[in-house]
Amino acid sequence: MSRPMFRMMRFPRLWRKIPSGYRSWLVNLSIFTLLLLVFQWSIQPGKSDSIIHRMNGMLYDVRLSTMMEDSIPLGTTGVVVIDIDEKSLKQFGRWPWSRETIVSLLKNIQTQGALITAFDIVFSEPEKNIIERLRERPTSTQFQDFLQSIEADYDFDGQLAEQFTQQDVILGYLFLNSEEDRVGQLPPSPFVESERYKEMPVTSFDGYAAPLGQFVDSVLGSGYVTIQPDVDGIIRRAPLVLKHNDVLYPSLAIETARQFLLTETLNVKSTDLGGVELIENISLDNIVIPTNEFGEAAVPYRGGAKSFPYISAADVLNGESIPELADSIVLIGTSAVGLADLRSTPLQPFYPGVEVHANIVDAIVNERPFPYQPDWFSGATALIMLLSTLILTYALPRLGALLMPLVSLSLLSVLIGFNFYIWKSWSLDLPLFIPALLVVVISLKEVAGGFLGEQSQRKMIKGHFDKYVPPAHIERMMSNPDGVNLDGEKKDMSVLFSDIRSFTTISEKLSTQELKLLLNLYFTPITGIIFDNQGTVDKFVGDMVMAFWNAPLDVEEHAHYAIKAAMEMLKKTEDLRADFAERGLPPVFIGVGINTGEMNVGDMGSDTRRNYTVLGDSVNLGARLEGLTKFYGADLLVGESTRAAAPQWLYRHMDRVAVKGKELPVDIYEPQIELASAPADLIAKCERHEEAMEYYISGDFAESLAIFNELQGQYPKDKIYPLFIERITVLLESELPDNWLGVYIHTSK
Repeated sequence: MSRPMFRMMRFPRLWRKIPSGYRSWLVNLSIFTLLLLVFQWSIQPGKSDSIIHRMNGMLYDVRLSTMMEDSIPLGTTGVVVIDIDEKSLKQFGRWPWSRETIVSLLKNIQTQGALITAFDIVFSEPEKNIIERLRERPTSTQFQDFLQSIEADYDFDGQLAEQFTQQDVILGYLFLNSEEDRVGQLPPSPFVESERYKEMPVTSFDGYAAPLGQFVDSVLGSGYVTIQPDVDGIIRRAPLVLKHNDVLYPSLAIETARQFLLTETLNVKSTDLGGVELIENISLDNIVIPTNEFGEAAVPYRGGAKSFPYISAADVLNGESIPELADSIVLIGTSAVGLADLRSTPLQPFYPGVEVHANIVDAIVNERPFPYQPDWFSGATALIMLLSTLILTYALPRLGALLMPLVSLSLLSVLIGFNFYIWKSWSLDLPLFIPALLVVVISLKEVAGGFLGEQSQRKMIKGHFDKYVPPAHIERMMSNPDGVNLDGEKKDMSVLFSDIRSFTTISEKLSTQELKLLLNLYFTPITGIIFDNQGTVDKFVGDMVMAFWNAPLDVEEHAHYAIKAAMEMLKKTEDLRADFAERGLPPVFIGVGINTGEMNVGDMGSDTRRNYTVLGDSVNLGARLEGLTKFYGADLLVGESTRAAAPQWLYRHMDRVAVKGKELPVDIYEPQIELASAPADLIAKCERHEEAMEYYISGDFAESLAIFNELQGQYPKDKIYPLFIERITVLLESELPDNWLGVYIHTSK
């Protein structure tokens, strides 16, 4: 056997000899080291297409959109977008417009008092002069002289160049990849030539589409409009400088800001790293714009599309008065879909390209902060990762499997919260993906270990409660074992009883298979309704369903959920009658009784057969109430304690009764509907009914009878009113007992 193979066989033995606590430290520190190396690799130049970079980009988008303020106030210097929108194209024709139209647009902008105007448009092609074309045709000398005399009137390129000299204008141009694509005249660069520019890793282009020479010579300045998105197609950063023939050129945004601020030159600060000049920032006098090593700045978005004032070009051309243009920086661009200048940004998938430039200009001239990664971001990220590793490794093994995820999520929340905080407070962009991944990986490893250690306990809980609790509740109980009590205890609970009416008659008419089918079709959705409303099914006895709330798990507002379940059961039974009719089965009607009160709950029974159930006087009353539903012609009855515990419902007072097996009288009620959605006429009906009941209980039978007769006339199908009318009629002919309390005594179930 070779020595390496022998050593491999010995490793598991050596590993087992290491105490489990130290093993956890070694594994977690190894995870930390591995992910730290991955992080350091991902931030190297040329790794912008890595999965790490993409994930950080996605988290950047989430942070940006989440932390974006509803409205960032406009700065003292307003930035306005004149939009060549669908309205403008419809009124003044398709793009490109005549240079004559552009001249009119500029003149109206000048008249409105704009300080500087920048075009996110390239004027790289001359506009043919119709007079030149006419002169090419053979005509008389006299006509040629005439054409020459009016040629200047139709030289719209010349007129546009002349207009450029009358106001402060910044023109845009495009950089292209191919050397063969060189159109127009590239403007001079405002950067002071330097040999170090050659060593900067700035994106270089060989071709360009620039304005006509006469335009370049006539305007205040020019800047490129080229913006390269990230590898996922989203614009998070914009290059403030690009290279052509080893010369740096400014973007339209930074050139516009430079001219507005009257800054002669742009300064590029860089650091020499192994013969490569890595850019740190670009400055205009005392305004410093942080960038990455490629001269790209994070776009300081103010908000979603059209966060700046947008003025339709049509309105400007029509000479409308536009106060926003006064003393403003104007950017001319388009939001029209057909002109293909809609970009994907972290905020929106369709974002006008001109507004990307507007955000940068606005941030520079109004000194809004640019998000940036400081020089020390790598060290800070490593420190955060190390601290996270130490905290998780120390804390998680000391917790149970259920608390581990909470602590891990808490640490992850702190990590994310801190990242969001420094972004909000100082515009610091620290990488989040690798530190978050570290927390997730170590947490999963620790939770998996703790989970395996608690599996036997969870299986024991499941095996025990599977006898009493529906499967839908088992996971909840296992997730909170401290809330489960098998020992008998007294709790305030709600209990529900439901019976199929005339079940004996139904069962006699059906075969065994038909009866089985009917009960299965009925019990399955009924059970689901109880589970959906946080109830526990106690048992099925023939056609009877018994369920309870607030055990074994605590359920707030258990009385409310019990009534809600009963209402859904009644509605489901109504729906089932149509299905039963199609199957040739008889219709099913049910009665439901609910009571709330103190009950004994626990694991009860003999050594051979036990059941998790409820007992007590309150339980018995719930069963009695179900039995009374048929007597009162009601589908659902609840006790007075249930009414008190569930005030969200509208009730009708049905009677004051003494049921079999209970000496004290009980007021019983019929829930109607949730109060929030109760119609006014139903509320009025219940109030009138309650008035009749008050007269009845007080012994004023004449007034009570009058109201009940009135209600019967309004609601002839309601069975409760004939019952009370008959009862009061008898009482009027009888001698009223001295101890009259309005109690009706039921001697049967």
